[in-house]
Amino acid sequence: MRGMIFTELMELIEEKFGYDKLDDVIDAAGLDNDGAYTSTGSYPFEELVKIVVSLSEQTNIAVPDLLEAYGEYLFPKLIAAFPKFGEANDILEFVESVEDYIHVQVRKLYPDAELPTFEVISFNSDELKFNYVSSKNIPQLAKGLIKGAATHFQQAVDVSFEDTQDGKFLFTVTKK
Repeated sequence: MRGMIFTELMELIEEKFGYDKLDDVIDAAGLDNDGAYTSTGSYPFEELVKIVVSLSEQTNIAVPDLLEAYGEYLFPKLIAAFPKFGEANDILEFVESVEDYIHVQVRKLYPDAELPTFEVISFNSDELKFNYVSSKNIPQLAKGLIKGAATHFQQAVDVSFEDTQDGKFLFTVTKK
């Protein structure tokens, strides 16, 4: 995973829980690098899992809830780093464009990036349905990113997903 994902997670933990809690999370996670990440580096996904599980144990907040909150926190950071990605006019248009535009551009910048796939099922001005497919199995992070995008576009949405039991999660994003 890209280092920015790690550095922003560390920022979130420090911002929301304090530096001492961040130290506790890193110590308890048993990371080989003692939590030293650079935004331009690339790190194993398993380390992210260790950090989030450690944070969950340290705060008694469920892992899915932490992942969703992190997605909401992360979205504006990603847009600040890649402003061209946020040029859509509408939240649903933005999410619909992730696979065919944003992920294409990300792969140009980072050819080794392992990105999820968004398979659009239906799309209209009020609702988007798509399958989220990822070997990492973290749909809660995707949900949080979508909620963060909705805030960015100043549009209210309901976001839900269900496990379709075939390695996919069916997402429904509906404008309120």
